[in-house]
Amino acid sequence: MSLGSRTVLVLLLLARSVFAQDARLAARLDKPTLDAVNTIVDSARIAKLPTAPLVDKALEGAAKGSDGQNIVLAVQQLSLRMGSAKRALASNASPDDIKAAASALEAGVSVRDLALLRVAAGKQPVSPYLAVLTDLVGQKVPIASATNLVLQLARSGVKDSDLALYQRNVRADVDHGADPTVAATTRARGLVTRGGMPAKPAE
Repeated sequence: MSLGSRTVLVLLLLARSVFAQDARLAARLDKPTLDAVNTIVDSARIAKLPTAPLVDKALEGAAKGSDGQNIVLAVQQLSLRMGSAKRALASNASPDDIKAAASALEAGVSVRDLALLRVAAGKQPVSPYLAVLTDLVGQKVPIASATNLVLQLARSGVKDSDLALYQRNVRADVDHGADPTVAATTRARGLVTRGGMPAKPAE
């Protein structure tokens, strides 16, 4: 390839990179913040991490009126969590799995437990289990208890639709005044006992 051809190729790649940058960021962020966020996004893309969550995080910060420094910090922290998540899950982890794992890390779940859950899920996508885990922690179930319960569900091969119903049932129980840990434990026990068939939804 000649020098001229290389120059054209580099320019085309640069143009493609600029075009790939989300136009919403340019519309919502000041120039220094935009440059910093785009640098993080570009680095994530090179590391084969999902970039949409980073863009969404920056836009979320802008919508809330956060200053540029806090927006960049939030985007950088999310990128780091996603990097840790990918290493804990597998090099070929899906974008959904990485995003869900990053949310679990933010909720306080450990990298070690992410890896255990990946193994427990087997060939199933791990993101549904991670979504339930993060939701249980948000419902004030202690992290250790929530993790153990979701590991049980994963090892029992509970399917996505049953996980979603389990999550709704636990929320309904808590809304009706049940202790979060008791509700989560009771519902999980019933689900595992039935071999993946959930109990009737709470009224």
